[in-house]
Amino acid sequence: MNDMRALIFEEPWKMTLQNLPRPALEAGEVLIKMESVGICGSDVHGFTGESGRRAPGMVMGHEIVGRIEEVAKDVTEKEVGQRVTVFNVLSEHTPSDEEGDSSFLNKRVVGVNLGTRGAMAEYLAIPAVNAIPASEHIPAEVSVLAEPVAVALHGFDRLEQKNIHGQNIAIIGSGTIGLCTLLVAKSLGYSNLAVLDLIPEKLKRAQDFGGLIVSIEKDDSLIEVEKKTIEVLGVKPDLIIDAVGTKSSFGQAFEMVAEKGCLLLIGNLAKEVELPLQDLISKEISLVGTYGFGLKAFEKAVQILPQFQEELQTLIEGHCSLKETPAVMTALAKGEKQALKIVIDF
Repeated sequence: MNDMRALIFEEPWKMTLQNLPRPALEAGEVLIKMESVGICGSDVHGFTGESGRRAPGMVMGHEIVGRIEEVAKDVTEKEVGQRVTVFNVLSEHTPSDEEGDSSFLNKRVVGVNLGTRGAMAEYLAIPAVNAIPASEHIPAEVSVLAEPVAVALHGFDRLEQKNIHGQNIAIIGSGTIGLCTLLVAKSLGYSNLAVLDLIPEKLKRAQDFGGLIVSIEKDDSLIEVEKKTIEVLGVKPDLIIDAVGTKSSFGQAFEMVAEKGCLLLIGNLAKEVELPLQDLISKEISLVGTYGFGLKAFEKAVQILPQFQEELQTLIEGHCSLKETPAVMTALAKGEKQALKIVIDF
């Protein structure tokens, strides 16, 4: 009764289902029993070793919806049975060596660098302040998408901090982050929004979400893609949001941004990109990096999820059990399975 099942990442391409002790609560904590956990693209890149941002022996998983199973004696603001999602940044400092991997991130983040404190397990203990009440009026799997919505909100917060307000926006990539960025942009009042992608099925969803679409072919040149985008928007985009983060997506964004425009960089698959420095300076282009989100953006994302329920529900393209997750991760990593979001059901 004091054990739980958890997926342990042993090495790239290998995860095993094991029994671990159920977490014991410390002061100020709650114990969450998982309902739904999203498989994030960063989990897949960590699983393959591509990103280098997952350590052997850890439990992954950070897109979380569950119910409070138990509360510590000093916790009064949370109740047993309450549905919650999790703001997974526990603190703004690196974990100790005993807690997890301190080598790449200066925050303690559930499912990322905190050892076995991850959501691909039946239970998770976290500080009560990180357990954010989730709506009972939308499916748990929709609340899993609070994280990508919060990522998009944080990106626009970064632009607001710098007083940058694009009017003609191009979003590169219609994956989960790109589509959530489209929804958030529309909710903030932006209207001239184009989404670029190679995959027609993804673009169809972007169109259904109210965006203009630009269909890219693999052999299109940067200039050809720029022309297509201008045809759709009517002008050169003055704000380009790169939701992919590869050398080619950055190169495309830089090529077609208007003079004195801005690139908001969310995707970060590439460790390095080529930067045409003289063009950056002479055209006075702004680069704004955005990573993750803060508590403010996450709480706002949870609040606005119900207004996007219909659209967000379509992003859930598969379900699996905890036992099936390693095979699903392998299929996603190999490209044998295509899905915007797969949810682990508990």
